[in-house]
Amino acid sequence: MTITATTTTTATTTVGVELGERRYDVHIGNFSPDAVAETLARALGGDVTGVGVLVDGELGRRSPRVAPLVDALRARLPRVARLDLPGGEASKNLAEIGRTTQWLAEQGYDRRAAVIGVGGGAAGDHSGFAAAVYLRGVRFALCPTTLLAMVDASVGGKTAVDLPAGKNLVGAFHQPRAVVAELGFLQTLPARELRAGIAEVIKCGFIADPALLAIFDAHPGGRLSDQAIAALVAGAVRVKAAVVAEDELEGGRRAILNFGHTIGHALEAESAYALLHGEAVSLGMIAAMSLGVARGITPPALAERARALLADAGLPVDLDGRVTPAVMARVGVDKKRAGKAVRFVLCAAAGDTRICDVGLDELRAHFLQSA
Repeated sequence: MTITATTTTTATTTVGVELGERRYDVHIGNFSPDAVAETLARALGGDVTGVGVLVDGELGRRSPRVAPLVDALRARLPRVARLDLPGGEASKNLAEIGRTTQWLAEQGYDRRAAVIGVGGGAAGDHSGFAAAVYLRGVRFALCPTTLLAMVDASVGGKTAVDLPAGKNLVGAFHQPRAVVAELGFLQTLPARELRAGIAEVIKCGFIADPALLAIFDAHPGGRLSDQAIAALVAGAVRVKAAVVAEDELEGGRRAILNFGHTIGHALEAESAYALLHGEAVSLGMIAAMSLGVARGITPPALAERARALLADAGLPVDLDGRVTPAVMARVGVDKKRAGKAVRFVLCAAAGDTRICDVGLDELRAHFLQSA
């Protein structure tokens, strides 16, 4: 499938994340820099004393949309300063968090200051975690610029950075004040990153909303139009918003969002992040389907459908030789591990999941012996 974004204007959609006093809106559509800045400024509040804009450095160099957005923010908010982060996953470590929080302190930002993250999922995670720990927590907002960030990382308040031992092992729950998914940023997004974002949308289809899968069925081997992409983003955000509203701190149902992530995170980390997050999640979903079939939970036809959809989107689906002892060792330190078992999300049907604790011995036997 050729996944592209064109310049056609699409209708805007607002999805509320209902968390009581911490509720916020996710705005999806084509917006001018002034409109994005106005929405973010309004959400941050009139008493904000300064704003640190944290930008993915690669995006800042590539996209002509960043500078006008920062200028629009400066026109509406006090003491706006911009810091470009290392691109991608290179920003997701404690050393970089230290540099950012030191920079925030050097700007003289107090507890009524705010952080705005502009970039993909890594920049959003970095921005949210920095906001969570600076002065024990300042407000923040997000402008996600990749498909993956729009449908996944920017919604739900999970912020984290990586350790050498694994992905997202240090983090905090810290909800944004607003999210603006400006679809125009997708026009300059590399095709590989667009495909990576599709993995998280397909995940949402399998765990909660089969209608998302029908959109892919309606575009076999062809282009996803702007309208289709907007519908996919809005649908995936609705899924995540509903799950987060029900289970903000991942004590129960929110675990379904980890479908494909247990093996996926281990593959991603072991590749030294040569695999994009969505590519790793694609492989992780294939792994979860395989385990589900072995356990008698997942119908083989469902596993084949997942493989076909992911392959049609240009995502990796071949696990042969990928799940090594080193990958399994990383699964053993996953944050979803409890004792000698790891929590897996298995799929019984599109929209029907099972959360199962699977022993490490069973996982090794299934993945290593079948490799």
